[in-house]
Amino acid sequence: MSGRKRRVVAILVAAILCALAIDHRHELFEKRVRVIAPGQLVRGAWQRPWPLRRLIDRERVRTIVTLTAINTHDPKYVMQRKVVDQSGVDWIIVPMRGSTATIDQLAETADLLADPARQPVFFHCVAGHHRTNLALAAYRIRHDGWSAEQAWSELLQFPWTRAEADADDLRLIEAFAAVHRGRGKELQHAPEADLADDLPKPGGSGIVARDPHRLAMDDGQRRHR
Repeated sequence: MSGRKRRVVAILVAAILCALAIDHRHELFEKRVRVIAPGQLVRGAWQRPWPLRRLIDRERVRTIVTLTAINTHDPKYVMQRKVVDQSGVDWIIVPMRGSTATIDQLAETADLLADPARQPVFFHCVAGHHRTNLALAAYRIRHDGWSAEQAWSELLQFPWTRAEADADDLRLIEAFAAVHRGRGKELQHAPEADLADDLPKPGGSGIVARDPHRLAMDDGQRRHR
């Protein structure tokens, strides 16, 4: 084989290896993990087993709060269940659906994150974007006394947050802040039909599934059981 052909083959092999590494990078590396408060709060996306184990060990995670509805047959659930069982951490699932949440779910999640008995807490959704952003904002508003504007400004510091594309998230954060201040009681107590024009539709309940084996599943998940 000539020197030119060897170089071409080497380039092709390197390109293939690079593509494989990119495609499987989350098997080895953490996804969208950020330490919000050392020893207390860590946020991120759904992690593969190896990164999750390292994360739990490094941050001394005591509780995982998963912000999505998922059935027990989903591969993501099965893999995380195995790590949870092996590590002995607590696992709480708040069944948020459709990349959003209800006011009740946000309040419940904020209280879970603020509970010293559960910290350090790793909280995540699937992509580590919308629902995880909303949970952090709710925590800041409910327990740090931040305004919706302050919470939103923090979220804009993350590279995945987009001001225009994530406008529904901002609207929900503002609604949560209004309810929390007590000046939005009409949102908290109004019939669901009256809320439709004011809040993005969450598609889920405000119930926390504290037992990961008893989860509420949406229609799509039921169809794939």
